[in-house]
Amino acid sequence: MEASGCRIIKYGKEDAEFHIYDVADIHWLNRGVSKKHLKRDIATIKKYKYAIYYVGGDYADWIFPSDPRFDPAAFDTEIKVNDLNQLASLVAQAIIQIFEPIKTKCLGMLIGNHEHKALTHRSEMYVHNHICNALGVPNMRFSGWTDLYFVHEPGFDGCEITPSNQPPEKFTARLRCFIHHGAGAANTAGGKINRLKSLVDMVEADLVMMAHVHEQFAKAFLRLQPNESCTQIGQKVTMGLITGSYLTTYPPGFTSYGEVKAYQPATIGATRARYIPVERSLTVENRADNVGMKGNM
Repeated sequence: MEASGCRIIKYGKEDAEFHIYDVADIHWLNRGVSKKHLKRDIATIKKYKYAIYYVGGDYADWIFPSDPRFDPAAFDTEIKVNDLNQLASLVAQAIIQIFEPIKTKCLGMLIGNHEHKALTHRSEMYVHNHICNALGVPNMRFSGWTDLYFVHEPGFDGCEITPSNQPPEKFTARLRCFIHHGAGAANTAGGKINRLKSLVDMVEADLVMMAHVHEQFAKAFLRLQPNESCTQIGQKVTMGLITGSYLTTYPPGFTSYGEVKAYQPATIGATRARYIPVERSLTVENRADNVGMKGNM
């Protein structure tokens, strides 16, 4: 767990709304990855001036031939047999290439259980360090806090993120974020939301984000608390967010491990929070594609 310091975010538009994404569970190298959705989300983050993001772990499958879960049919069809002895290098190159266009908007990069298991077992955790260094993004390992300090500067174009160990002297608002890759094997909505609640109960933060369960949830968690003089009762809110995955559970042409275990279909794509510093308003949301029937116009 990392206390990863501050991110000083300078911006020019007084009422700017920041979109904070958790891009996680890509599972690169798996044949079931929805590259279309991943490219769409990367393009959205790149296009929107006030979009910022974390990489929430499990950015690759990391299932090597020595792994009991190894299934040649589950590999990306672009992988050749003679690539199998350099999978770690291929993953590093691919992930760096994917995030290169938006690296300056990254708040931190996590590992997930897939990275932790494979890279620890093979003494190759340096691969994750290399990816972070190549992109110039903070390495947050499996979980940690980040304080986002929003500093409005009139006339400044866009936004600029500067990692720091010292808070700025003046700022519009501070948002304390806690991000964890996630854990557990719950296959029900209740089990997944309970895992998020356990993180919210464990830490002090304004926004708590997790991945791992390949689902999207958003919820406000409230606690009663008195004011400083203990004369009035108010409430403290923590917004909780579970982000989606890019790994489809039931792809055609092969049998995924999610299908074997009868997992629920994954919610595809990254979930975002929306924060307006001048108002100190925070919204967490779910999103779905292809809702309703397309017309013929």
